[in-house]
Amino acid sequence: MKLVILSGKGGTGKSTITSSLAFELSKEKKLVLVDADADCPNQHILFPGGLIRKDPLRITKIAVVDKTKKINSKKPEEVCRFDAIKVENQTAIVNPFKCEGCGACALVSEAISLQPKLTGELIIKQTGHFPLVYGKLEPGESGSGKVVFEAKKAAEEIAGKTNATLVLIDAPAGIGCPVIAAVTGADYALGVVEPTPASIANLERALQVVSHFSIPFSIVINKSGISEKYENEISIKFKEKLVATIPYDEEIPHLLANGIPPINGKGKAARALKEMVKKMENSILSGRFNEI
Repeated sequence: MKLVILSGKGGTGKSTITSSLAFELSKEKKLVLVDADADCPNQHILFPGGLIRKDPLRITKIAVVDKTKKINSKKPEEVCRFDAIKVENQTAIVNPFKCEGCGACALVSEAISLQPKLTGELIIKQTGHFPLVYGKLEPGESGSGKVVFEAKKAAEEIAGKTNATLVLIDAPAGIGCPVIAAVTGADYALGVVEPTPASIANLERALQVVSHFSIPFSIVINKSGISEKYENEISIKFKEKLVATIPYDEEIPHLLANGIPPINGKGKAARALKEMVKKMENSILSGRFNEI
C-alpha cells in the first residue's frame, strides 16, 4: 500500500504526522519511507542512517556550445525566451542559471546542442527502523517532480525486494509538480490541516489534486486548540473524513529540534498520535476505508 501525507501548505505538520506514523508502524510492519520534498528534505534529520546508495540524477538538459563551430548570426540569442544565451565573436555564451534546456537555440544553430546536466541526487539510507529514500535537488535547478518520481520508483523497488507492505510518502507543500508526482499512484491520502484560514484553503486545493486521481482520503487536524472557530469549520467541512485530532503541544518543536519523532514524546500530542496510528491501523491500513 502507498500512503501519501499532504497538506498544500508548509508548516502544518506533515513531517510530524509522517515521522510518527513511520516510527510507530515500523515496530510491526515492514515499510519504506519516502521524503518527497526534493527542495528541502528533512526526514533524514529524524531518521539518520547508513548510506546505501547516492546516485546522481541527470534529468534536465542545458545548452552546450561547440567552440570549434562558428555562429554567424544573432539567431540563438533572439530565440531564447529566457535571456540565457549571448552571441559574441562568432560564438555563444550560455548562462547556466538562466538556461531552461528548451532547445530553441539548438534548432537555429548547429554549434549548439542540448546535453544532460546534474539535476540532483537520489539518496537511499538504512535507518534503525526502515529504508529511507529521498531526492535532493541541486540549488537553482528545476525538475523536482522528476526527482520525486525517481525517489518513489526506487522506494517501490526496495519494497518489492524487502517484502515491505507499506510505502509512506511525505509530500512537499503546495500543489505543483512534486506534489502531483508524490500523489500519483497512491492508494490513499492523508490530509493534514491546522485550524487557520490559510491551511484550510490550501488543503482544499491539495485535495483537488487527490480527487483528480480518484484517491480516497482522510483528514487529520494538527495543532488543535489554537482556534475553536476554524477547528469547527474543519469539522463541518470534512465531517466523517476526520480521522484524528492532534492537540497543540509545546513539546513537539522541542522533540523535532532534538531529532526525535514526535510520537516518542510524553505529552498530550504524543498520546493523540499513538491513538491516531491505532485507528489508522484498524481502518485505512487494513483496507477498510469505510470504517473511519
